[in-house]
Amino acid sequence: MSGRAVHLYPWDGGTEADQDPPEHVYCGTDGDMADEQLTNDWRYVTCKRCLNIHEKELAARAADDRDQKVKLFDEAQAITITLGHRNISTAIKALLRERDELRHERDNLRLDRDGLLEAGAHLL
Repeated sequence: MSGRAVHLYPWDGGTEADQDPPEHVYCGTDGDMADEQLTNDWRYVTCKRCLNIHEKELAARAADDRDQKVKLFDEAQAITITLGHRNISTAIKALLRERDELRHERDNLRLDRDGLLEAGAHLL
């Protein structure tokens, strides 16, 4: 293998309708390249331009993820405040307690219903 950089060549063989490979490698470097200089696996890429572009894309994706998490947290915090709690964890604990109480109440109502049905079965 030559000492030349290995570029990302994001082509998976195409589809039945479009089997033409892309004309450029990921970083846009022109020129004839041997098969050893092309890969579709990031683990083998050595081209600094390809790696820099990939790193910038990952950083942008991470920033978008952080922004989304902040937005969701702010939304959850607003709901928490309208429920009368100071923070999200106390609101979650209170909602879990309320859910458990409602389940217990539902189970009791079912038992009462079943008892009434059994007691009144002879009336039917």
